Amino acid sequence: MSRGFTPQEGSCSCHSNTYTINNQPIGRFICHCTICQEFTGQAYNDVTILLKPDVSSLNLIRTKFRRWKLPPNISRGLCTRCNKPSIEMALGGNLILIPTTNYPDMAALPKPTMHLFYNRRTSDIEDDLPKYNGFVQSQAMILKALAQGMYKRVSKR
Repeated sequence: MSRGFTPQEGSCSCHSNTYTINNQPIGRFICHCTICQEFTGQAYNDVTILLKPDVSSLNLIRTKFRRWKLPPNISRGLCTRCNKPSIEMALGGNLILIPTTNYPDMAALPKPTMHLFYNRRTSDIEDDLPKYNGFVQSQAMILKALAQGMYKRVSKR
C-alpha cells in the first residue's frame, strides 16, 4: 500500500461487483473513443490505471467481460445487474482500469492528465489538459504516461 493512500472499496453502481483498491493509481485519463462511449453509455470514460497487485478482494461474480475490438487489448466488464461498468483488465489482467465513478472517494484520486481519442469526442471539453487524436497518438501518450507512473512508483520506494 502506498503512503498517503487509504484503501477504498470500489464497485459498480449497484455494488454487486466489488474490489479493494489498495494503492494510488499510476495514471488517470479521459478517453473519448467510441468503444469507451459504448461501454460507459457516456460521452467519455474517466478511468484510472492500477497494477494487478494494487487491487484485491475481487468479487466479480456478476461481471460479464467483453472485448470490443481485435486484437483484444482490453477486457471490459459490465455488471449483469445494473449494466454499468465494473472493471477493465489489460495485458492479461496485469493492468486494472477502474472508472473513477466506481471509487467512493474520487477526491483522493490524482487529477486526469490527458484526453485520448479526442477526435471522437461528442462535444468540446474546456480544460487545460492536453488532447490527443487518433489511435497512434493516443496509444503513444498512454504508454508514456504508464511509464512515467511506473517510474514515480519505483522511485518512491
